Amino acid sequence: MTDVSPAGVEFLSCLSRLELRFDSAATLVASGAHDDPATLEWGCRAVLPLWEPDDEEAVADNARLLTPGMSLAQTFQGERQELTILTMSGLTLDLWRIGNVYESLDSRDADYEHFAPLFDRSGDLGLHSDLEECLVSGSQVVIIDRVRIAPAWRGLGGVGRLLIGRLLRWVAGHAAIVATHPYPIDIPIDIPVGERDDDAREAREKAVVQSVWQSLGFEPFREDVWVMQPHLRAHHDAASRLEKSFARHL
Repeated sequence: MTDVSPAGVEFLSCLSRLELRFDSAATLVASGAHDDPATLEWGCRAVLPLWEPDDEEAVADNARLLTPGMSLAQTFQGERQELTILTMSGLTLDLWRIGNVYESLDSRDADYEHFAPLFDRSGDLGLHSDLEECLVSGSQVVIIDRVRIAPAWRGLGGVGRLLIGRLLRWVAGHAAIVATHPYPIDIPIDIPVGERDDDAREAREKAVVQSVWQSLGFEPFREDVWVMQPHLRAHHDAASRLEKSFARHL
């Protein structure tokens, strides 16, 4: 694990308090491509509950965690305040039951069009022939659309990767393949507007994002789509290494 600042070490001490939250939805009956019952839309969050403000020490600890960049969102559960540290969203397709993969993807957010190369009608269950061997572990394809982590939690040796690995245990437990499109979502606000479209800068940021997914066992497939095969050991070994790196904080 890379060296982190004293403030970063303090943040890492909060890891054991994080909670993982899941939301998902699928229709019972299809009335169009978008609501095919064989597709599940899901979203995950890593949430840090703050202490009940019962004493000065709890109030001071909460104040340190309420500084800018510490969370993506702040919400309340009753009187308890919570910070959203990381979010991940996507789609699960059951190839055994789905009517038309292309129509289902095309009817959704434009981001899902990136994942069309995964599918080919000539392959088993509509999966690209180069990926057919993945079907030995199931008939579901898990697509990770977006992952975001609060700025203050970046550069702490892999907190984001640790959380993604934990979330994938639940999201991709029965998947034949997991896919994502590594691309920088958040452009730093301190970058001048005229430089935000700079090709070289975009290439550097894209390479950083790709290296994150590669370290989790993902490999490039086609047209900037990266895949991970859960039945192979690459992802399992990568997740295990992260668990060991953060063991003293968990």
